[in-house]
Amino acid sequence: MIPVTMISEYEFCSRKLFLEKVLKLVVPPKDVMVKGSVRHEVYDLINKKEKNLIVSITKRLSYTQILELYKNVYADIVRNTISNNKKALIEVNISLIDFFKQMWPLIIRECKSRAENLLSFIAKNEIYGRELWDKLTPKIESEFKIESEELKLTGVIDKVEIYPDSVIPFEIKTGKAPDIGVWSGHKLQLAAYVMMLEEAEKNVDTCFVTYLDINESREIAINPFLREKVLKIRDEVIKILEEKELPDFCDNKNKCNACSLKEQCYNQTFMKKKILEFNQK
Repeated sequence: MIPVTMISEYEFCSRKLFLEKVLKLVVPPKDVMVKGSVRHEVYDLINKKEKNLIVSITKRLSYTQILELYKNVYADIVRNTISNNKKALIEVNISLIDFFKQMWPLIIRECKSRAENLLSFIAKNEIYGRELWDKLTPKIESEFKIESEELKLTGVIDKVEIYPDSVIPFEIKTGKAPDIGVWSGHKLQLAAYVMMLEEAEKNVDTCFVTYLDINESREIAINPFLREKVLKIRDEVIKILEEKELPDFCDNKNKCNACSLKEQCYNQTFMKKKILEFNQK
């Protein structure tokens, strides 16, 4: 089985995929990669902490009180996560204070969304504590692990909203969002997850890519053409990993200019040496 992320990596550049996964070239850390990793860690912890927060509510609270509960818990998560990743952030010249200031508006929006959903649910059901958590819909699960032997794929979905009769998967992305829709690699990655969930007999109502920097979740329609493309690229990735033949250069110079491995990739002497070393193993 191959990780679903390799499908989006192939869509970006099959040659870069070969350099990383076959030749094992190390991608130098970039600020956007480090920020993305920290943000993912924050949102994972947010989801995991929600149960304790909700169980602690044993009486009717106002929206302001519920919002403050979320803000206090989430502020600690953001501060602790940034502190735990201090070394990685400093290595790419990211100010810890500035990064907190960038993150906090996103967290406030998350607090408001969850507080509103919780207040509405309490008003309708008048339940609290453990019962409130047990019956709250939707449940949100992060780092949702899934695999399919039939599809030969494995992966971890960033966030899944779980309803009594269905699920809604979300991929959470940092960095620039397209003007409309979602980037092709993100669409393929989410389509693969939907196919895997369906294979596991989950009813998927819809699915979204969330671009954190613009606080926007964009819906994706999973059609037969997209499903076919996922399977086609899966097979191409397997072929690269098994046959170990260096793919040609990417035909999109914008991708090359943004690539962390550009210098090595275009250095013919370096590449010949690496391939020779690989073939001699």
